[in-house]
Amino acid sequence: MIARSYWRRGMMVAVTLSGLLGLAACLPVPLGDPAKSKADSRFAGVWEWRDGRIHRAIIRPWDEHTFVVDVLSGDLAEDGSTKPRARDIYKGWLTDVKGQTFMTLQPVETTGMVNGDARRSYYLTAGVKIDGPTLTAMALDPEFKKLKDVPDRDALERIVSENIEDPKLFSAAPIVATRWSVDQMKGLDKLQDAFREWK
Repeated sequence: MIARSYWRRGMMVAVTLSGLLGLAACLPVPLGDPAKSKADSRFAGVWEWRDGRIHRAIIRPWDEHTFVVDVLSGDLAEDGSTKPRARDIYKGWLTDVKGQTFMTLQPVETTGMVNGDARRSYYLTAGVKIDGPTLTAMALDPEFKKLKDVPDRDALERIVSENIEDPKLFSAAPIVATRWSVDQMKGLDKLQDAFREWK
């Protein structure tokens, strides 16, 4: 079982978003197997949402199975620029459960432990749906009783499958993000440069 300090850190990262689409579900095991996933090209692009801050999730295929998800969060300045506040990078993949698509995100700093690194992995998972230029995400609620001590990915998939119609499985409010237009994409380099220079 993951120590509470890891859970607290993961929850803080997710809630401040610092996780794709405001996800608030930190779990000790992943949903699905990235090696068996398919990187659906519909998810590639820049997705933006606001919650007092402005968040952009840049989703690019890493290979045929997975994505790299670069989340840039900041404050919107009067001149329209973004003042950087947080940046988080994830390995992401999709899993279908009973006809519903879920995205699982793993922070890159936990994808491979080296030189005795003792950090444990945690995962953010949400049901996701694309409708035209809109991506809606509904996070799994880690407070859902059956998720609290889930031992492995097979058990997690079974719990999700058995409870997918239970609204308590998910956090209360969905996050709704809009895909950047072709014109907005012209500003992507400038946005990324601002975060590269951010200390």
